[in-house]
Amino acid sequence: MPIYEYICSQCHRISSFLLLRASERLEPYCTSCGSKKVTRVLSHVSVIKSEERRIEGLLDPHNLSGLDENDPRSIEKFMKKMDGPLKDEIGEGFDEAMEEAMNVSTPNAEETL
Repeated sequence: MPIYEYICSQCHRISSFLLLRASERLEPYCTSCGSKKVTRVLSHVSVIKSEERRIEGLLDPHNLSGLDENDPRSIEKFMKKMDGPLKDEIGEGFDEAMEEAMNVSTPNAEETL
């Protein structure tokens, strides 16, 4: 089912229209001001992935680039990146746990000498 978007030449707001059938005729207008002076714009595309494809995507080596397991900031950045896709699996309290982990002092190079 396509969603068509139009920008109003008067108020510059975007109006979206969902078509349930390809044969359906559309007479676009601005849903904010009612103007019929609208121009179709290119819409964003959204693809829904299966659970399996979503998890496979997380394991893509591209997602692991720049990860340094010896750098707490690198781990924090990686975990926050994974927080979105794994929101249900990680559970509540993730952000607080990450903040607490990052506040734990780690010895610096001078202290270990």
